Amino acid sequence: MKRGSFLLTALLIGGSLLSQQAFAAEWERNAGFTINSFYSDNICLSEEDPEGKGAVTVTPNLLVNGRGARANMSLNAALTYNGLADSGVECFSPVGAGLTNRVSFVPSLRYTGDLEVVEDWLTLESNAVAVRNPIDPFSPGGVNRFDGRDNLNITYQYGAGARIQRRLFDNTGFLLRYFHNEQENAADVLGNSSEDRGEFQLGTGQMGNAQMGNGQLQNGQAGAGQLGANQGGNRLSVGISGRYSRFKTDETVFQAALENTLSSVEVRAALQLSRSWQIDTLFGEEFNEFISNRADIDGTYWDVGLRWSPNNRVEVRVGTGERFFGRTPRISARYRHRRSDVIVDYTRSLTVPRNLRAANQGPDDPLGPDFDQFLGDPLTLNGQPTFIDNSPILNERLSIRYRFTARRTSVSINASDSRQSRTEDFSEAVFSDLAFRLTRSLAANLTANIQVRWSDRSSEGSNRNVGFFGQNAETWDLEVGLGRRLGNNTNLNLGFAHRRREADSSSEFAVFNQFEENRLTLSLTHQF
Repeated sequence: MKRGSFLLTALLIGGSLLSQQAFAAEWERNAGFTINSFYSDNICLSEEDPEGKGAVTVTPNLLVNGRGARANMSLNAALTYNGLADSGVECFSPVGAGLTNRVSFVPSLRYTGDLEVVEDWLTLESNAVAVRNPIDPFSPGGVNRFDGRDNLNITYQYGAGARIQRRLFDNTGFLLRYFHNEQENAADVLGNSSEDRGEFQLGTGQMGNAQMGNGQLQNGQAGAGQLGANQGGNRLSVGISGRYSRFKTDETVFQAALENTLSSVEVRAALQLSRSWQIDTLFGEEFNEFISNRADIDGTYWDVGLRWSPNNRVEVRVGTGERFFGRTPRISARYRHRRSDVIVDYTRSLTVPRNLRAANQGPDDPLGPDFDQFLGDPLTLNGQPTFIDNSPILNERLSIRYRFTARRTSVSINASDSRQSRTEDFSEAVFSDLAFRLTRSLAANLTANIQVRWSDRSSEGSNRNVGFFGQNAETWDLEVGLGRRLGNNTNLNLGFAHRRREADSSSEFAVFNQFEENRLTLSLTHQF
């Protein structure tokens, strides 16, 4: 699989959805560009040999959303030219061959689309993403900014499929779905892979017609979006469903070729106690095939939970269950107000690293795709940090996001904690991040903002696929900026950032893993 075929396929899929017959309704189009110049006093992110360097990046961007009677499409794309890649700067890195990657053009892409071919029967689905993430999550660089360490991977993933969905009786539905996706990583050490995914549902209640994205099998989590999840109508709804997912991964220098299978069959039930309260439960059996040091990798599982939604601004789901790897508590809370949004999610699930590398907030994210963007930065989509291999992992993840918006001031907080364990050898990694941002309008055409970021990376184990051990590190970022509107569609932004990274001093690689950097940026953004 080549990046050229990725782009060609994405264009063909998108073009097929742009027919006037499919879209005779609402369109949203926006395009622009950002020219960003910066100077860093430590472009190599090195404590021993700091080097000052400046460069320019150019980023055109495109946003297209369409919604019609039989087709929908959402496209958010940007392509950044990284002038630093052609500058000739050379930085020493201890990580070795295969763990660096210098990229001149860095894409960001998020696309989803569906087309109803046969009314109330057959629908075609497609999606594509291009996101950036570090090759080695325990080494400096690879996120948010360009630097000389070249610890940058780009994950390309695209897929297409179809679903057959039919209402059999007044309150009984049927769903059959197949989806295939391909993933390529710019860094060969991470390997390329493919996935075949199937699903069926039969039962009463709401039809599960959400897009098949880059996600994972959510065995053992009862809730909405499934037949048997009561969203109205009868007080009691029941259903049966099954899922099958097969992953194939190419051989890399760290790992042989892999083929993993995750599948399950389950029965669900939901009871509406009142307008505000609902009970969800399920019971199922999963059948998995993958390399693991665990005695059991499948078997019986169950889940029971409560849903509370007193109005359309509040929804809280809590539950617990058990799978072969132990308890599976879960929390999902949403609160929307005229000025505030709060989203809290906690899960403990089985997934694969390829899903995390391609993970990003979807187009329906209520806080927006630029929730964590600094003033003047072009849109960049980042995947989630994970291991340097493709064996299944247990992922215990907590995320909290908050935004408050007033007439002249906005505040946002984004926190996440992901505790991952490889099923193959029990190696563990913890990825924690926290960001706080304050934006204030000083005048009609002048805006100031300040952002503080904190991240922590730690690991335990003896397998190189986790990263290079002993490089446990903590990073602090302080960013301040001013933005001036030059016209209705043009903004000039000036920013200063200070970054400090401290590593485990007992490691022989600590000297290459800790640094201080100051960076000055000047950017011009124009939207057509």
